[in-house]
Amino acid sequence: MKGLYLFALAAALGCASGGTAATGTDRNVISETELQSVPASNLYELIEKVRPNFLRSRGQASINLPGGEYAVVYVDGRSYGDLASLRSLIPNQVSQVRYYDATTAASRFGMISATGVIDVTSRR
Repeated sequence: MKGLYLFALAAALGCASGGTAATGTDRNVISETELQSVPASNLYELIEKVRPNFLRSRGQASINLPGGEYAVVYVDGRSYGDLASLRSLIPNQVSQVRYYDATTAASRFGMISATGVIDVTSRR
């Protein structure tokens, strides 16, 4: 009986981790290790290779907000531009890239970012 309780506890803890603790990766983050290990001439190419879903269309966010079916780019917490602006960033000058979905982006960056945000953190 004691073994059954231990098994149930282990199973519950395993489910609570969401799977990221075991692998150490977050599908919404490109780590510095990945940035350094994938050959690419710019950040757009690198993201295209390792997380192409960051670059896909999310559809029109609102009929009241024109434009924007793609995520927008922020660098160090400041608005930087559209996806094409990623071509001007060099991967070895970046420490992390994080994708925020529409809901999280709108609450963190404002409604202007209602389609999602690719947040780039530069190396300091």
